[in-house]
Amino acid sequence: MKFLKFFAVLSLLILYGCQINYPLLQPWKNDPDRRNFSWKEKEDSIHLKIVGENLQPVFFKNKDSLQRNFTITSYFFNGNNGRKINAWLLQPKSKVADKSVFALHGNAGNLNTQLGFFSNLTDFGFQVFIFDYPGFGYSEGKPTRKAALEDSFSAFEFFRNLDKVKSTSKIIYGQSIGGNFAIPVATQNQGEIAGLVLEGTFLQTDDIANHYFPVLGRVALKNNFDNKLNIKSFKKSVLVIHSNEDKVVPEKLGKKLFENANEPKSFLEIGKCHICGIKFYGEEIASRIGEVIFGN
Repeated sequence: MKFLKFFAVLSLLILYGCQINYPLLQPWKNDPDRRNFSWKEKEDSIHLKIVGENLQPVFFKNKDSLQRNFTITSYFFNGNNGRKINAWLLQPKSKVADKSVFALHGNAGNLNTQLGFFSNLTDFGFQVFIFDYPGFGYSEGKPTRKAALEDSFSAFEFFRNLDKVKSTSKIIYGQSIGGNFAIPVATQNQGEIAGLVLEGTFLQTDDIANHYFPVLGRVALKNNFDNKLNIKSFKKSVLVIHSNEDKVVPEKLGKKLFENANEPKSFLEIGKCHICGIKFYGEEIASRIGEVIFGN
């Protein structure tokens, strides 16, 4: 048994190095002194400057300011054990939002790279609060699943007490491993929210580990919380979104999650890549949120 466990752990670490084993956290940590980033989007050069004590992001397209349909306000708040956690609040320019999304992003990258997976929700009148887990971006701490869950709770407390959020209807929206953290946060705060949205998500950590390494995965990667119990305890509306083309978290794991959720619930099958739903199906997702969660 010890040999099998050692072999399983070794195999998972090898795949982690190849960025295949998704449940192990893969952060992009920003050097606190690094404030300028550049990348290509098709033919355009995109530049990001981080300015001021709150590390406010300012985007440029080629040499001009990048005009977006939303504003970004950067925050720092205290996480568990005094860790400083960085978050952004995205607000639509066209209207004052009356619905707020507490967003838990996927595994790799940080706010800079995960922004695009949620920002299109602002086109449909939502404001979106998104934060970096410990060890991601400018957030302090080590990138462990335990720390990420702890500060998911800390982030929700900060979010719900923001003046810009207090009077709005609130939902929690988790993508991939962020959805795995979203379930316990939603369960313990269900009196504060209207419902839960989960995209490209698995129920238990060992489910995704077992997908990549049958039997051995369950030995090597244990659950550090029981989401089967958590989702059974959640009584508000649940919307599960999953792509039938998902190469990272197979759709069967999304369906297993859906089967364990209580009514009222809805399953939205989409296409395209892992957690790309809002980018390609934003209008349909916004409509389904309105229907399933808000009864519109």
